[in-house]
Amino acid sequence: MMSPIFSFPFQPYDIQKKFMNELYFTIESRKVGVFESPTGTGKSLSICCGALQWLKDTNQKVVEMLQKEIEQLKLELSNTTDTADWLQEEYEKIKKNQLLITLQLKLDKIKHREAEFVELKKRVSRYRTNLKRIDHQFEKRDKPHEIEVTDNNECEEKGNIEDQDLIVGEYQNNDHESDCEETCVEDEKESSTKIYISSRTHSQLSQFVGEIKRTVFNDNTRVVTLASRQHFCIYSDVTKLKNVNLINERCLDMQKSKTKTTSMGDEGKVLKKTKTKSCTSCPYYNQNNIKALKEHLLVDIMDMEDIVKCGKQLKACPYYASRMALDDAEIILISHAGIVSSGARSGVSLKLQDNVLILDEAHGLTAALENAHCAPVSVKQLSSVKTFLEFYINKYRARLSSKNLLQLNQVNFVVGKLLGVVKPKLSSDKKGQAAVFSLEDFVIKAEIDHLRLRPLVEFCRNSRLAPKLHGFSMRYSQQALEQENEKVEVNKKASFKEFLNKMSKKKDQREEEMQNTEKKANNQLNNLPTETSAGSGLYAILDFLERLCDRGRNGRVLAQHGENGQLKYLLLNPAEHFAQVVNQCRSVIVAGGTMEPVAEFQALLTNNSLEVDKVNVVKCEHVVPPDNVLGVCLSKGPSNVHLNFSYENRSSKDLLNEVGRILRNACSIIPDGIVCFLPSYSYEQMLYEHLNGTKVLESISKKKKIFREPKSASEVDQVLQKYGAAVKNKETSELNGALLLSVVGGKLSEGLNFSDELGRCVMVIGMPYPNVKSPELQEKLNYLNKASPGSGSIYYENLCMKAVNQCIGRAVRHANDFACVLLVDERYSRPQTVSALPSFVQKSLITNCAFGPTIGNIAKFFARHKDKR
Repeated sequence: MMSPIFSFPFQPYDIQKKFMNELYFTIESRKVGVFESPTGTGKSLSICCGALQWLKDTNQKVVEMLQKEIEQLKLELSNTTDTADWLQEEYEKIKKNQLLITLQLKLDKIKHREAEFVELKKRVSRYRTNLKRIDHQFEKRDKPHEIEVTDNNECEEKGNIEDQDLIVGEYQNNDHESDCEETCVEDEKESSTKIYISSRTHSQLSQFVGEIKRTVFNDNTRVVTLASRQHFCIYSDVTKLKNVNLINERCLDMQKSKTKTTSMGDEGKVLKKTKTKSCTSCPYYNQNNIKALKEHLLVDIMDMEDIVKCGKQLKACPYYASRMALDDAEIILISHAGIVSSGARSGVSLKLQDNVLILDEAHGLTAALENAHCAPVSVKQLSSVKTFLEFYINKYRARLSSKNLLQLNQVNFVVGKLLGVVKPKLSSDKKGQAAVFSLEDFVIKAEIDHLRLRPLVEFCRNSRLAPKLHGFSMRYSQQALEQENEKVEVNKKASFKEFLNKMSKKKDQREEEMQNTEKKANNQLNNLPTETSAGSGLYAILDFLERLCDRGRNGRVLAQHGENGQLKYLLLNPAEHFAQVVNQCRSVIVAGGTMEPVAEFQALLTNNSLEVDKVNVVKCEHVVPPDNVLGVCLSKGPSNVHLNFSYENRSSKDLLNEVGRILRNACSIIPDGIVCFLPSYSYEQMLYEHLNGTKVLESISKKKKIFREPKSASEVDQVLQKYGAAVKNKETSELNGALLLSVVGGKLSEGLNFSDELGRCVMVIGMPYPNVKSPELQEKLNYLNKASPGSGSIYYENLCMKAVNQCIGRAVRHANDFACVLLVDERYSRPQTVSALPSFVQKSLITNCAFGPTIGNIAKFFARHKDKR
């Protein structure tokens, strides 16, 4: 096979050529691949250029092949010769004509799609020109609770029953929701080959948008970014719900017709219902505007923020526009969460069959699979659902059908039993105690093994119990419901006649109070904590019950007891679920800066089989020269204390004092920015308080300005801006840079770029091993050891080194960059630990180094690179 010619924005490095070639041939050969290319080597651009070149070449080959086959058939049909068996000859002729028609139809579709795209670009260009003169026919709707009184008859008849919208009605197993989901999707047609590019976050996907724009394929490639309604919704009345499941339900609810009661029997039984349009329809769900937005995002390569901005401008729903554009798209950008969950894949109708999937930042893919299936349920959620479900049943008992009442009582029973497993029965019970069960043992422990859980889950889903319970909990406070229950108990003792008289006197007063209660509930909707609301809590419980329905042998249940306890599903074999994705795709590529251990990804891509020959493993060297990186494993501190930051040792004053001396000396000789990673937030707090008490921070602050990683994600950008300003403005101050105290696995350890002066030194203090006494980790290690003796300890070591390597990857981001990597712990000098470090660090690594030689080597390193600064 001839080597492809890649169109790169500039002269590519050799490793970039290697990456693109291997990527191209892995996809062409229908294989799966593990690609390692260190951070800062242009991996994203290499993925875009290699994959897009394959796509364009393949499309061209398909056209050429069709044209060749059509010409060949035409030639054969024109050159027919008389034979003795005329019947067979006619039969062959008919077959060839049918094949010719089929091939010609395929070719015409491809040409028509290309012509359509050209016309689409012209139409969007004209639209932009006339944008100011175009009337979008958009009327600003009032919020639902502000609809005029004169229109209330359309939404709810005066004679309608109180709270009819909250009552669980009879349902049929016809997918109303799925109908509504697909109303915006065009008729299914033969779609072209697609490449799905996935990354961990939407900000990382935005980087791919920028890289595609840099390529020669910018003007003729149709790119679509997918995201959930939570990210794409631009209607404030829906987005204020916060919880993604409630947002989905409200969106679907606003699209479909509703029913109102038009006839009732003597006993309050509904005799007739009439369909009406939703009185709170979404103003952005306009098919013409959605189609216009779809055309814009196919022509212009946009990231998520661009699509939302354009959606607001065109008054069109970004979620449904991106869904509508799926069939015509060639490149689809989607987060890991949208790929690893089967529910998320089916929710947006992803067609992976015979298409290409590329997962970038795949070092966390296994964790993403585990998180997607963990379905955690907290004690607070269970308590909230239990409380409001009981109130709901008691309040509407007389208005519920016997079948629905039975199922609601069963749901309430199950929730109560789940709560009984994790809620402490006595105040003397130990807090935080945890236990792990197999699925069979758990349902027996919870005393729900006699129930059929799947029909209960389907009842809750189809009857839309969660949004109804959410509406109920928003409309009525717990205190009001308790008072009402007490009144009911008192009224039961009164005579029937007195009860009727009492009700008739207060009928008008009740209606007025009801209206006031509803208004208050609507006004307070944003102030209530949705994470513990009854509606969002029920969604979490249903997800957990669905895991119990599977009864998989590779699943476990973690039950954490106490006031802050929870139930959580543990997925011990992620490869089993990922196999569904691998089997559908033509080719699956997992890529990242550090893909060690490769065996983990080989197992994931082959579903733990031994067919590793199907996996193409590609490792690229760093573009930075070895002289530009200095790696040091520091084993002894300034006071000759052995540096072993195990959990038992790291809190000792001797070690804390040694860290203070190391930081003080490092800040004196290392220019610009130092990023220091610590094992945990609690240790960072302990160290900071100790250094502050011993005046070490005061000494350091004379050399560098000190910053700390914030615990709140909203403050990260602000801290980074201040840190960057302190490093870059050192000429105007007496300081020589800044020190940033961070946490391994925290907000600054992944996805951030500390290039050049922002990260002249990355320091990792201690080895961030996870808590080996954690019940879920213990269960995982036991599972791995049973499958393969010794694999548990390898997995445990890898968890630590993956986190360390992510920290190291924050610095040295391009060929001319230089930095020092200082690993502060004697355990880093172990051979197995050294071999797990990035190869570009290993080349210059000095192991078992004492403090004196370390400071000397660092000083020489920066003296050598002084001219480059």
